[in-house]
Amino acid sequence: MKNVLRTLTITGGLAASLLIGAGAASAAENDSLLNGDRGLLEKLNLLGSEDENNSNLVIDSQKDANSDVNVESTEDAYQSNTESDAEGSVEAMYENEEETASLDADGEAEVMNETVVDEENDMYSSTTEADAEGTVEAMYEGEEETASVNADGEAEVMNETVVDEENDMYSSTTEVDAEGTVGAMYEGEEETASVNADGNAGLMNETVVDEENDMYSSTTEADAEGTVGAMYEGEDETASVNADGNAELMNETVVDEDNDTYSSISKGAFGSSLNSMFENEDDSSYLNADNNTTFMNIIESDEENESSTFALGTDSASFLALGSEDDENENHTTLMSALSAWIKAEQMEDSSYLGTEVDTTSMLGFESEEDSFFSMLDATANLWVESTENEEESDSSELGLNLNLGLLASSESND
Repeated sequence: MKNVLRTLTITGGLAASLLIGAGAASAAENDSLLNGDRGLLEKLNLLGSEDENNSNLVIDSQKDANSDVNVESTEDAYQSNTESDAEGSVEAMYENEEETASLDADGEAEVMNETVVDEENDMYSSTTEADAEGTVEAMYEGEEETASVNADGEAEVMNETVVDEENDMYSSTTEVDAEGTVGAMYEGEEETASVNADGNAGLMNETVVDEENDMYSSTTEADAEGTVGAMYEGEDETASVNADGNAELMNETVVDEDNDTYSSISKGAFGSSLNSMFENEDDSSYLNADNNTTFMNIIESDEENESSTFALGTDSASFLALGSEDDENENHTTLMSALSAWIKAEQMEDSSYLGTEVDTTSMLGFESEEDSFFSMLDATANLWVESTENEEESDSSELGLNLNLGLLASSESND
């Protein structure tokens, strides 16, 4: 076992050290970010060509890697510490009388692992941390046009694992974070265009197993968000689009076999939006939309007390607006809606309950220079069933239903 752990730690450290240096060089060799008639890659491939247009090409690359491994062992114990870091960069520049192109890329990575084995106390623990980041920048400039691309990213990973065989315990914690950004721009004599995007994500999990007390628990959390923006502008027209979204998830699960109980709670939230616009000399139009949704799920069971609970619900809200305008007319439309829905079930030793509820609201509006219209709908429904058993062994039950409905509509004409 000791020899296997030594091999893994040393091999992992060297692999991480070599990764980024190779990646940075690959970025320069495989660049295709600017795909014009005279792309950046074409400029960088002129290294062996003749100097016919007073052109000049310079390429510079650097790599640096370090790895440190410390191992201590006795008859019943083993400990190793591994630290590795690597970085690399590539810079390239092409220039002649009419145009210039350049590329810069760099990357960096770090890895750390600490492993401890205590055979006397039947203990094992391992902690690993890693993070990496990189950046790429490219630029082309000619007599009539300019283009550039920028990208960067970063990621972090952490895991901690502990095994206690003497106490029949196992625990593991993992965390992951990542983010990235990309930006591109093109500019000519008559038009301009740009795109920007960024996103980030996170993940966490914690798991604990206690075999001595027949316990298991797990907690997981995840979140992510992203944004994209694009713009085009010419002599006679303009257009833009922006979109973003986010999501969050959480789950907590606990199993207690000793007390015959189980519980699980899940939560989630999602959101998104979109905005777009187009405009020229004669008319213009727009569209705006967004949605937000949440949900929750609860499951609980207690076999000893003969009880259980189940609940599931969601809430959602949406909005949509669009319109257009020209020299003769102007139109606007708006739609809004909201929905809430829940279902719940409970089972006790001498009673039970089952119920559901739905609530929805929507609104629609339209307006122009000649006509307008508005409507609103609201509806609610509740349904439940409940039963009870008393000591005299007689049963009672109840059934309930509530309904509410509202409708409003109006219209107007200017003719």
